[in-house]
Amino acid sequence: MEIDIATAPDTSAENEETSLFERSWLVPSTAEERAKLREHNLNIFKKKYPIVHDRLVGFQPRSQLIFDDDGHPDMMFADTKFYNGDIDNFTDRQFVQYWRNPNRLSIAPPSPQAVDSQVARFLYSMLTRMKDEEGIQFSVGRTNTNAFYAIVMGIGLGRHIPKFLEASKCRNLFLLEPNFEGFYHSLELIDWAVLIMEMQERNGDIFFFIGGTPQDWMDGLRYQTRATNPNSLDGTYVYTHYNNPLFVEFSAKFNKESQLLLTGLGFFYDEQIMLRNTYDNMVGHSSRIYKRADKDTVQKAPAVIVGCGPSLDKNIEDIKRIADRAVIFSCGSALGPLMDAGIKPDFQLELENIAVMRVMEYAAEKHDLSGICLVCSSTVERQIKDFFDEVVYYFRPALCPYPIFSGDPSTCLAHPDPTVVNVGLSFANEMGFKEYYFFGTDLGQKDSSQHHAKSSFHYSDKAKDEVLQVFSIEVPANFGGKAKTSPGLFWALDTVQRCILYSGPTSRYYNCSNGVRINRATPKLSRTLDLPELEVSRADTVRAIIESFPEMTEEEFEKRWQPERMIDGINAMLDEVIDVHATNDIVEGSDHMIAVAPLFYQQHASAFDNYAGLVLRGSVNQAMIAMDYYLSRITDESKYEIAAQIVREEFDNLAERMRQVVIKHIRSRRHGIDLREEYLSGVDDDDGLTDEQRELLAIPQD
Repeated sequence: MEIDIATAPDTSAENEETSLFERSWLVPSTAEERAKLREHNLNIFKKKYPIVHDRLVGFQPRSQLIFDDDGHPDMMFADTKFYNGDIDNFTDRQFVQYWRNPNRLSIAPPSPQAVDSQVARFLYSMLTRMKDEEGIQFSVGRTNTNAFYAIVMGIGLGRHIPKFLEASKCRNLFLLEPNFEGFYHSLELIDWAVLIMEMQERNGDIFFFIGGTPQDWMDGLRYQTRATNPNSLDGTYVYTHYNNPLFVEFSAKFNKESQLLLTGLGFFYDEQIMLRNTYDNMVGHSSRIYKRADKDTVQKAPAVIVGCGPSLDKNIEDIKRIADRAVIFSCGSALGPLMDAGIKPDFQLELENIAVMRVMEYAAEKHDLSGICLVCSSTVERQIKDFFDEVVYYFRPALCPYPIFSGDPSTCLAHPDPTVVNVGLSFANEMGFKEYYFFGTDLGQKDSSQHHAKSSFHYSDKAKDEVLQVFSIEVPANFGGKAKTSPGLFWALDTVQRCILYSGPTSRYYNCSNGVRINRATPKLSRTLDLPELEVSRADTVRAIIESFPEMTEEEFEKRWQPERMIDGINAMLDEVIDVHATNDIVEGSDHMIAVAPLFYQQHASAFDNYAGLVLRGSVNQAMIAMDYYLSRITDESKYEIAAQIVREEFDNLAERMRQVVIKHIRSRRHGIDLREEYLSGVDDDDGLTDEQRELLAIPQD
């Protein structure tokens, strides 16, 4: 939300004569004037930052705002002056020292090996032309001192903030502050409206992260940069105003995870595969679609969540003993060990859109999988459905099939990432189960180097080339002592714990796995389990759950699958992105970044526009990050114009390749024609079609 200029004093006449610092750092000399400034600032925050406003109004400071004989402010806390009685010298000296060697984020150089194949071709051609044909050279760091983003750790009384905004010329400022003390007092010293309006004039904003934890700040940073512009993180300034352990923790986290802010943007090729799989999974027959149960739904049977961790081997007989008194959820490769032990699960859960087939074939070679209900993403490999009598598909909101075939958040699981155990827990949780027992959910290793249950696919000859996780993070173990987990499983643990936390106080969780401790899940030895007889049979409970899911009928499918409207969405979005790059300064400016971000990260009224955004955003963003990185490091300003021309031409080529691939791919589904994988991914331009097929796919479809 932008503040109304009418709510702030008119400073337009003095803008050219006074600095931002002079216009905002007011420090009124009387208590009456300071009270008036406080009221003015609170009105601004009430309009633009209502949550921050409410916390400021209710805050009771433990510190005191004081002034020396010359009217310079300081903050007294426990008989200690925050600025040692000299705020001017403290902030000015710190400011000079910082700008001698400013702390700036520098992302890894984009290279053809680190991006998808479509963007690799763009990047290779762009760099070849710039370096080999035009002799353009690049510096190690950015030659432009301006930054799109800046992070200031510590508001204090705020004297440093307007000077920092002037020097960095950033367009978006993140203010991190563990407490409200200094911020509260700053309302009597700074005209915050001047700073906020300055950022609005830069087509940017100020984001206040007051209180919370370093993880909260990282989460907020990721969310806001994605919504604003994920492509301009390179060159972000990071400024520390005072020492605080939370700033040290955040700095370590930011240094470690800042590159991850650029992950998860998606890949053009992946989106093609996901659309193809979803189409083929649903066309020609009625499919059941996952639908979150009413929040008041309560299942009276316990839920047994089974992962494929090493401890499953020792617990398998206890699962068999209680199987008829619980509903069994098999997560991924746990299916093999369960079936080997004579335990047929009720639900088989899957997450990935690839690499599921090999696990399913391994289990199906030895066992009859009929009678098990498969619950999986709509993007799962197309052959998987043939192993099961009943399939329930859920959608993933960040993938392109979602707006086409659903668009309803209740058809998505709340906590499905990053592992299939998360899928199993989220599914059971949303179906109304209140009592849970975890088996094989080790989420790491304890007391051995074993990585999965011994009879699972992962120890078969077919898994010889499987890349195993590195267990390098030490965490508390479930039954005492220490266990080790990997970065991926640590993420899975965090998601499990969040799912448990959000399930509410009426749910009970018991962890029977000899692995990582799960907060709020009581450790329980499996041999001590003695579950009561069920009021409603296991079979009836499962049947009622399955039948609660609606069907995607052929009529509904035909209504949703509108290929030419999908193509229109792709064409319109690519045309707009091309136009943005053609009409903006892409070397020294960043308006093109701001203009493109809403296309990909804001909801559109049309499902087909949302689809287009999800298909294109990954590769377009990768290309724009590479463009920004190299254009901002050109050492010779006289080369700017030719560099911009090369980049625009190569980006247009990338856009046209993606346009042609999408059009052919969408139209190919109706005819059951599969394009070459190398063509879909962008490795080469051979689509594998006959001339007759190309002519067929060139014709628009109803």
